Amino acid sequence: MTEQRINIMEPEVAAAKPAGAEKPQVVYATVTERFVALLIDYGVVFIPAQLIAALVIKLLGPSLELGGLIAILAGINGAFILYETILSSGDRVTLGKSLVGIAVVKKDLSGPLSIPQAFVRAVGYYISAALFMCGFLVAFFDDRHRALQDFLSGSVVVQIREKSWVERTVVRFLGGVLLAAFAWTAYSQFFGGGSLIQKYYVDQARKHLVKIALLEEAHYTRYGRYTNDLLRLSLLSGDPVQFQRDTQKVLSPKGFKIGVNGERYKLSAVARDEKKTTVYYAPGE
Repeated sequence: MTEQRINIMEPEVAAAKPAGAEKPQVVYATVTERFVALLIDYGVVFIPAQLIAALVIKLLGPSLELGGLIAILAGINGAFILYETILSSGDRVTLGKSLVGIAVVKKDLSGPLSIPQAFVRAVGYYISAALFMCGFLVAFFDDRHRALQDFLSGSVVVQIREKSWVERTVVRFLGGVLLAAFAWTAYSQFFGGGSLIQKYYVDQARKHLVKIALLEEAHYTRYGRYTNDLLRLSLLSGDPVQFQRDTQKVLSPKGFKIGVNGERYKLSAVARDEKKTTVYYAPGE
């Protein structure tokens, strides 16, 4: 018997069949298919959004406050939630799911999701990720491959068309490669370089050390020596009050040191990031 797939574009077909007619066999999307589709959808939204965000950050430079960075990140993630909400409700399918041949429907297979259900499902992605990706791992143990976002929204993902052997092989291979890349990225985020906000704090701390180094050079030019007195350097900034505020905003009060050794000096400080990263600056290094 040839397998049939659910067609969410024509939900009334099943009801029109006479009683006793054979029901179409439901084939649920595999974890690999779902992951490949999600990564495609992620790229559709996040790649152009992050390019735009990087351009904005570069243009604003030091004038960009933390609140501005948070607003940029919120805008990017809001765009993804909107994309998923609109294209996962009604008779619509996201680009990634369309390419893979799967779609989101209600858990009882009665039809497509409503806008509120699709919104809850989109937000559920972030809840799944916040639980150290455990929300996605649920799909490996559920008989219908439902992840946490599916349980929250009352949804299930089904196949909507048959695939050739070649297409199934490509999806599985691509899924394996993307899953490995995703796992490495997640590891780097949690245990490596950190998130965009993490890098922002460290970058701001390093830039401030460069400003202090310029004041050291100005002090040397005026007095013929370097100093380890931050207050003296702040007076050379022209606005010592603002300089102190900037210092407190990007550097931890503990850990700041100026080491002076004759004609050389070295700066070290602790950034205000979550990991309390130590940053350094020394001329010529």
